[in-house]
Amino acid sequence: MASDDIRRLLVSQRRRLVGTILGFAERELYGDLTDEQKLGFRTKVLNAVDAYHELTLDIIGATNDPNEIINTEALELLRDIRDQLARDAPGR
Repeated sequence: MASDDIRRLLVSQRRRLVGTILGFAERELYGDLTDEQKLGFRTKVLNAVDAYHELTLDIIGATNDPNEIINTEALELLRDIRDQLARDAPGR
């Protein structure tokens, strides 16, 4: 089923995203932070990425159910976030 493939892709992308952000933080930011600040940063990143990830999975689930209504504003927000992440990606 296509939605299962998309779900696996999203899980893979989530892992890469978290790895990229936290890897950068360890190399570039953690040297200036206390252990408490490091934990706070990591928690904020994981909470934000997890919320985004859960939303995308919910949207996929909704698109497979003809009785569900897709929030077009949420889709626009997802597109904006995706585009901003692409612009902010290292090496761009």
